[in-house]
Amino acid sequence: MRLPALKITGILAAAGLLWGIAYRPLRMLLADWFPGSDAGIILFFVFLVISCSIVFVAARWMFHSEASLHAPYRQFFSEHPVPMWVYEWGSLRFLAVNEAAVKKYGYSQEEFASMTLHDIRDPATIPELMEDVKRTDTTISYRGIWQHRRRNGETFYVELHSRPTLFQGKQARIVMALDIDAEVRQMIEARDISSRYDLLAQVTPDYVYYYDIKQNRIARNHGPVTLFGYRDAEVGDTVEWWQERVHPEDLPSVMQQFDITCTLCKDRLEANYRFRCADGHYKYVYDRGYIIYNEQRQPIRVIGVMQDVDESTRQKQEIELLSLVASRTANSVIILDARGRIEWVNEGFRTMTGYLQDEANGKLVKELLSGPDTDPATVLQIEDQMARAVSFSIEILNYKKNGAHYWVKSDVTPILNAHGELQQYILIQTDITERRTFMQRLQENNDTLHEIARINSHEIRKPVSSILGIMSMFDLEKNEPGLNNRLLAMLRECSTELDATLHKIQDKLRQTNHR
Repeated sequence: MRLPALKITGILAAAGLLWGIAYRPLRMLLADWFPGSDAGIILFFVFLVISCSIVFVAARWMFHSEASLHAPYRQFFSEHPVPMWVYEWGSLRFLAVNEAAVKKYGYSQEEFASMTLHDIRDPATIPELMEDVKRTDTTISYRGIWQHRRRNGETFYVELHSRPTLFQGKQARIVMALDIDAEVRQMIEARDISSRYDLLAQVTPDYVYYYDIKQNRIARNHGPVTLFGYRDAEVGDTVEWWQERVHPEDLPSVMQQFDITCTLCKDRLEANYRFRCADGHYKYVYDRGYIIYNEQRQPIRVIGVMQDVDESTRQKQEIELLSLVASRTANSVIILDARGRIEWVNEGFRTMTGYLQDEANGKLVKELLSGPDTDPATVLQIEDQMARAVSFSIEILNYKKNGAHYWVKSDVTPILNAHGELQQYILIQTDITERRTFMQRLQENNDTLHEIARINSHEIRKPVSSILGIMSMFDLEKNEPGLNNRLLAMLRECSTELDATLHKIQDKLRQTNHR
């Protein structure tokens, strides 16, 4: 508006200047034409008419020039593919909107004419909008990102560009709204994923890594420090640092597995291997990776997690070894639950007792193996020791499935959890029937020898002593027949007794040899 005003002022100034130059000659001319009249008044009215005509013509010319000048801009505003509008600064009412805004927001031109900026915002964001309006300088351009709302209630993100203008004599701002909803939501999603990844990398006890194959760079979380004892300064960011610490016996198979996975374009990679700690010893780890490929199906990134499974792996190896021993040993191995009922038996148990796994499951040992001559006191002693959850050994007479009895030495060990609570029992039974039989024979032989020794010391000694006494009483010089006959009779009786005793000893020795 300032330029047209200057143009009209310039035209009037030029007209005034010309009038000033022509005023005296025209007055003299009028005085000659109309003697006795006031030439000054006539010239004033002439000047007024001419000035008004000049202003009228100039204004129409200016208006048509202005209209023709702004027509392309109005067309540009109306047909621009990006939503645009003009709103009044004070009331925030829409003064004009283009067709792109009508299509984008779903309101008609008439509806926009009765709306304000509040109507295209989420009601929850109105206070934030008003705060922003208060802070905005009305004389400068503005750029910001806001969330708008369509007529159907859908929300989307826009980037607003606005600048002050004067529209229909009102202080206003012209706005261009760029739809950046997809970009913002992708950014929010990426930021959310990144935040979750960072959080996971921090809170997980595992070793999380991100391997950029092309750049040969590995980003890691705290894993090398917390799991393997390295200092931050010792941790490299290349794949070579990792390869140098994989056990030499495991590295070839791990790399071969990676190459095969990439060749087959598989996404998942799993590997178990040993990884060297800072102190030089190796830990077993379980490595799971997700491989990302480019459009040419070439591997470009690997995101993975390395878990410390050293303790569980070594326990598994020990369990497998013990299981192998338990399955191959001739001894009977029984695993009982906390109630003392059978959970598992080995092949040695099946050979020793004749019972199968299914027949033993859920049974108490005394229900399955006790018999008529099993000592009840021994059974009670076993139950008392197990109730106290202590290790103990005891010998007991058991019975097989076919009814045959046998002696076993039972070694019972309770298994406790980390809280000291009873979990299971391990019962190992060794067949000691032969040893018990041998010991019984030894005892019987010992009893026989004790009996022989008693016979030697008592029953043989008596007749021998009698014989010696009788022999001393013989009187060969006087040759008394009556005395000698009686002594011979006594000697015969003692000899008979001695012979019976010797036969008794022979019978005892014969019994010992036959056992």
